[in-house]
Amino acid sequence: MSNLFAAMGSAANALDVLQQALGVVQNNVSNASTPGYASQQLNIEAAPFDIVSGSPGGLTADGLHSSRDTYADASVQQQLQTLGLYTAQAQSTGTIQSFFDASGTTGVSASLNNLLTAFSSWSASPSDATTGQQVISSASALASSVQGLSQSLNSAAVQMNQQIGSTVDQINSLGAQIQQYNVQTLKNGNQPDPGAAAQLENNLENLSQLVNLTTLTQANGTVTVLIGGGAPLVIGDQLNSLSAGDFVNSQPPPANPSSPPTAHILDSGNDITANITGGQLGGLLDSRNRVLASIIGDGQQPGSLNVFASTLADTVNGILESGAVSTQAGAASGTALFTYDSSDATLAAGSLAVNPAITPGQLAPVDASGNANGNANILASLGNANTSQGLIGGENLVAYFAGIASAAGQENQTAQSNQQLQQQVVSQVTSTRDQISGVSLNGQAAEVLQLQRGYQAVSQVLTIINNTVASILELVPEQL
Repeated sequence: MSNLFAAMGSAANALDVLQQALGVVQNNVSNASTPGYASQQLNIEAAPFDIVSGSPGGLTADGLHSSRDTYADASVQQQLQTLGLYTAQAQSTGTIQSFFDASGTTGVSASLNNLLTAFSSWSASPSDATTGQQVISSASALASSVQGLSQSLNSAAVQMNQQIGSTVDQINSLGAQIQQYNVQTLKNGNQPDPGAAAQLENNLENLSQLVNLTTLTQANGTVTVLIGGGAPLVIGDQLNSLSAGDFVNSQPPPANPSSPPTAHILDSGNDITANITGGQLGGLLDSRNRVLASIIGDGQQPGSLNVFASTLADTVNGILESGAVSTQAGAASGTALFTYDSSDATLAAGSLAVNPAITPGQLAPVDASGNANGNANILASLGNANTSQGLIGGENLVAYFAGIASAAGQENQTAQSNQQLQQQVVSQVTSTRDQISGVSLNGQAAEVLQLQRGYQAVSQVLTIINNTVASILELVPEQL
């Protein structure tokens, strides 16, 4: 009789284990669309069966098994870092590109062509005050276009600096959530928590889109997050927040101390900017400190737009000042047409202007050899392929500025292409990861069917035991 009661207890325990397994399946189904969730399964083992020792057999539950694959998760995080980089590059270089008119019908390109046309008209009538005034007006329009472009690009630099600061704040916020996960893990003694693990993985994926990182899972279950390959963001229950700053590098000493400040990322005062090479933060830093700085300059480089502005002004002024206002004996020398701040190489474009005191009569169409329109012809030919004046790296002013615009467009096109390709890569690695650790509703349905059959079988055993006990009791004579 005792063996029957033991068998009944074993069967009842098996029902409890199967009920727990059904609960795990229900939790999987409920979290099928939860970001970062990995399918769970209850570890069911056979209990020892030994009549001599009294072990009744049956089923026991031995914790949860997670389908999470750390290698698959790491692959997704790695590809998200690259996608974040290209996405930020595409967006920020798109902003830079938008300030240039590739068609050349507006902006600096159009204004430069208008000035060259005005020079050509002036060369045909060098003594005509009307054509001289048109030269001054066209030069003023060009200077305004260059100034406007410089202001737009510098405003974009400020906006990028703000975006970098906002991205750093997001990184710190996610780091704080990971820190709290570690705190809770230490408090719970590293007990499995599928919900907390899902939230952790979701936070790590979001963080991967923002910055390149490395994660290490410690023996106590806590997660260490290193930024840029080595700077600690989270270690155990400690958070080391990052900070963003914008300033001109002091080492090496800047050649252009008045240049626009570059963006920097600091970790406990240490500059780790060079180590941020992935995620949206890496893309923003690259666009700000490389692409944009190449145009507006920084502490070590003048920037292509400033080179264009200073070369334009110096070339035009040099030609005019080398000649005379007329062919008459003792005629006055020409006056500089443009002015700009030459105290710092990065200030040329933003300060380019027309000499406010100049008049058409102060323009010098006569060259040093006495040709009545010699200087005017030289100025009109500055955009020609065979000109020897105003060259920058072997290119004339028109070609050089077109190259600035083309380079900005190429940066954006490359970033967009990279972004599109990387989106496909992320989709592939995410799909592979989901096949490994995601919740398959079909698989869970099959699991439920299997557990239900086991539940029915154990229930049938209980019914048989119950009937057997009842039959035995009926055989016992009633005691008077």
